[in-house]
Amino acid sequence: MQTVGVSTPNLSNLTSLNPLRGCVSAIHATAFFHLFKEDKQLHMARALAGLLSAEPGSIILGAHTGAQKKGVVNQAYKGIEIDMFSHSAESWTAMWDGETFEKGTVKVDAQFREIEGVGGDERYPVLFWSVTRLK
Repeated sequence: MQTVGVSTPNLSNLTSLNPLRGCVSAIHATAFFHLFKEDKQLHMARALAGLLSAEPGSIILGAHTGAQKKGVVNQAYKGIEIDMFSHSAESWTAMWDGETFEKGTVKVDAQFREIEGVGGDERYPVLFWSVTRLK
């Protein structure tokens, strides 16, 4: 999908993402946001939003560590404990619809689930989500 009136840059010549601003119709960002603190997550959301095409149906989607209530979550991975800031479905929705995009211009689908971890003996909290441009 190409945004009307926006020329698509030659991808083989890109040295930064700036030429893609407003040109990308689908962005997949799994296992990415939980690497950042809360303020940087908002910063990254706004950066990805800037790349997204203005065409209705353009989408950003992914999955990452989530929580039933937003805050710092301590996770153990291969014996290493890590503190990560994790959003709830409600706080994730609010971040995109109102803070990142103008309220009402996107549809956010965010679902928190606990999935079986590696080896099947642990549960892992995951937020599955999508942000779709409405107008």
